[in-house]
Amino acid sequence: MNYKKFKIFPSNKHFYLTKEGLDNLRTKLDGLYKERRRICERLMSMDDKEKVEYIESTNMINILEMMETEVAKITEILQRAVVASSSVHSDVKLGSTVSLRSGRRTVKYILVNSIEADPSTNRISEESPLGKAIMGKKEKTMVRLSTPKGKQSFYKIMNVS
Repeated sequence: MNYKKFKIFPSNKHFYLTKEGLDNLRTKLDGLYKERRRICERLMSMDDKEKVEYIESTNMINILEMMETEVAKITEILQRAVVASSSVHSDVKLGSTVSLRSGRRTVKYILVNSIEADPSTNRISEESPLGKAIMGKKEKTMVRLSTPKGKQSFYKIMNVS
């Protein structure tokens, strides 16, 4: 299928991803292709009556439509992906691993695109409040983070790699 006709994102949008994030998207896309192929092979092996019953009982049309939308989305992201450099630097940027100290507690985060964000593995989005607060800052800089309810937290950038 030609996914160029699907435009999900604005035409000037680029996606800055880490190498790992890019690889994960490629793996996800490959998995979607394999699942779609498995479903199609199963449908092709059925007679017409079985197909109708199977499609109705599993809501297969909606499942396939959702898969096609996800394939189109990932394809478009991969076409516009720019891999963020992971070289050592003193400024916080996409792909940076940042050690932050707040009081006596030190935490380490990797700053990633929102597509790759996973707070459970300390991968925070550059669009998150903390990501915005530390983006472009240098080591040993103090940053202030304000929550929507007005609570303020202070962090010191201890290390950027």
